[in-house]
Amino acid sequence: MVIARTDSFGQLLSLVIGRYLPFLVGFTKEDVRRLYPYMEKNIYDIMRETGYLHIQATKPDTAGCGLNDSPVGLAAYILEKFSSWTDLGNRDLEDGGLERKFSLDDLLTNVMIYWTTCSIIPSMRFYKENLKKDFKTRVDRVTSVSVPTGLAAFPDELLHCPRAWASSQFTDVRSFTYMSRGGHFAALEEPQLMADDIIQFVEKVESKGRK
Repeated sequence: MVIARTDSFGQLLSLVIGRYLPFLVGFTKEDVRRLYPYMEKNIYDIMRETGYLHIQATKPDTAGCGLNDSPVGLAAYILEKFSSWTDLGNRDLEDGGLERKFSLDDLLTNVMIYWTTCSIIPSMRFYKENLKKDFKTRVDRVTSVSVPTGLAAFPDELLHCPRAWASSQFTDVRSFTYMSRGGHFAALEEPQLMADDIIQFVEKVESKGRK
């Protein structure tokens, strides 16, 4: 998932203009469909889905001890993300829609990796340790990436980043694909779609290199 920085005046202005005159700011019709209504899709939904981030960035050891002590608690904590981050509509389903995209074996394997290695706390501490760092010097705050880049925009990802925004940081975008389906765990949800997109991206990079 590419999260574009919206701390520049240009990007903030594009949000205001983009819904009504998308061509002026480099938005496509698909960008408009995925971005708006902005408050609902990018503020309210994100607030409902990021409680874990605040917990892990402030109290990872406290929450982690409880998860390390209970396999059922650990499974509930992890599988809830597989449910809603695959499709926010799954929140309204009694079973969370888990088996719509995943097998129970795949889900259990994921949970067991954390359980048998007792690694849920280290994975949570990553958030706290990064929160302490100066945001201006963090790796993900690099202002420009010049290597050939391929981006795949999955419709059920938590946030949508238009190519116009991504291009402000990734200066050599060779491929930007609006995927027909898939969410945050795209490689597990739609492995064939993901593989096909990677292959076409590599072919574009190689063909340009041969010229």
